[in-house]
Amino acid sequence: MRFVLIAVALAALAPTAGAQSVYRCTDAQGRITYTDEPTAGNCTPQKVDVPSQPAVPRATGLSDAEKKLLEQANRRAAELDRATADIVSAFNALRAAEARREQGVEPLEGERSGRRFRPEYGQRQQALERDVEDARARLNEALERRNALR
Repeated sequence: MRFVLIAVALAALAPTAGAQSVYRCTDAQGRITYTDEPTAGNCTPQKVDVPSQPAVPRATGLSDAEKKLLEQANRRAAELDRATADIVSAFNALRAAEARREQGVEPLEGERSGRRFRPEYGQRQQALERDVEDARARLNEALERRNALR
């Protein structure tokens, strides 16, 4: 793509390069020099007609195949960006779920009856563990989707 842009820029600037006048100067010793200034040195200048360069067809843009490839590349890049954002989100969710699980080890008020834990404690621990497992599954799914796009 970068090559196409450079080629278009050079093609656009090429006609202006030959627009200057060129003079042939012959000095007293017979030496010939070419210059763009008619009054350069002690010489007799003669204007040289430089044939114009053939018309370079201007680039009309990208071909249909190039447009299709560019569209596919843009679509793939957008999908990779979304997959990467999903990975970051899932990773943060996993870390948050793990932190909640770490903090949830201590029984809350009413989850203990004497030395024994009540069923509410076990249910809360299972829910925290499910949250961690779900977050880990989302992260693995996002990683697989991103790897499939690569």
